[in-house]
Amino acid sequence: MSRTMTFGASLMPSRPRVAGAAIVAGSLVSGAAFSVFAAKPEIFACVLGGIAALVALLLWPEFSLALYVVIGDVKGDERIASLLPWDLTLALGVVLVSGIMLNLLRGKRWVAMPPTYFLFIPLACLMTASLSYTPVFEAGLEKLGRFLYVTSLAVIAPFFVLGTPQAMKRFLAGFALAAFTICAWSLHALGGSERLVTPSENTIGLGHIACALVLLIWLCVIPRMAFPWRALGYGLLAVAALALVGSGSRGPAIACGVVLLVSLFYDRRRWIDLAVLGGIGFLALPFVKLPGSSIDYLGTLVASRSMDALMSFRGDLLDNGWAILRQHPVLGIGIQGFRYGSPNPAVYNWPHNIFLEIACELGLPAALFACAIFGSAIRESFRQVRQHAESYRDLARIAAALLLVGIINGTNTGDINSDRSTWLFLSLVFVVRGYRLAYSNQAAQRMEAPRSLAA
Repeated sequence: MSRTMTFGASLMPSRPRVAGAAIVAGSLVSGAAFSVFAAKPEIFACVLGGIAALVALLLWPEFSLALYVVIGDVKGDERIASLLPWDLTLALGVVLVSGIMLNLLRGKRWVAMPPTYFLFIPLACLMTASLSYTPVFEAGLEKLGRFLYVTSLAVIAPFFVLGTPQAMKRFLAGFALAAFTICAWSLHALGGSERLVTPSENTIGLGHIACALVLLIWLCVIPRMAFPWRALGYGLLAVAALALVGSGSRGPAIACGVVLLVSLFYDRRRWIDLAVLGGIGFLALPFVKLPGSSIDYLGTLVASRSMDALMSFRGDLLDNGWAILRQHPVLGIGIQGFRYGSPNPAVYNWPHNIFLEIACELGLPAALFACAIFGSAIRESFRQVRQHAESYRDLARIAAALLLVGIINGTNTGDINSDRSTWLFLSLVFVVRGYRLAYSNQAAQRMEAPRSLAA
């Protein structure tokens, strides 16, 4: 037995051997790159920087996940899209999957998925079965493929990437940095007449990103700063707030306002921050030239005299979704059937409500599966937030805030594939659940240790 173990151990590569092999491989790659691009140092610098970035994304896949959430809002810029000969979302997805596999090979911790997530299996099966009766098979197949690869990766990856609270904090930091860069870039259009957009020229996407950034700064950054350094947090928050208002996105603005209001009841000291920020905003408003179209569109939240006026064409989209659901309540019209079963496929793209979209395309059973998944996340989030004394309290609060934002965004805009952040924020709650269970198990073991010694 001992000989077998010794022989097996000798076959396993030791860490020094692995490190040595990595150094040799890195030296060979660097030497080859230098010999090829020595005549063009700028190309060599770009290649070397790209290799370093790729290695970092593989070793810390939480940064890959952070970029994966926002890549769709920047790859619309031709300058960014031309960086690689492949679609950036697919390329980053391959890097993320590779990072997950590397994590598993390195024995990194991962978090178990909740039993509720098994409901995604019948949901995917219903999507697949609906291809047999969807109005346009090719369109349905494309939407199914995007859900199974692009969207599902945002659902599953957090459990394998964010295995520890430290990994979660790195993810949030990476996401915040990417979001801040996008928001700061959008401010170059201040003073114009058009609403602020992301590099992909997406107003709603900018609203989603800016809303999440506001909450991250409000809940995670500012509370950790003391005066006068707190003013730096106010400045960071101002950039995100300007991008949010300048985008004119009503759903993210509502979600942000709701979370900020709720946070004031959890920590009444934040009223001081709110008062200071309100005063700064009032004084700076005459000097900040926000687009008039953004202000007018946000103003419809209070100026609209009826729900029809507030919803505008989105009301027609919702009515069409309800009409399809009444005609096909059990199995739905088929995946991507909302668009191609509508009066005008070029205009009726999706109902701007993921629950209605699932119901009218896949039937009421599929909608109940989705509601059960989100309902389980809401219940878990309430459980976490109520437990004030736990060490993961801050992560639980930010996960709850992002979940609320994701639900509000998912019920007023986008489709099941366009807003990956909604599904990601859903999984973050269950990742924190894994931290809670691990913390409880460790606490129980610490309590049992003295008893076992005494016995």
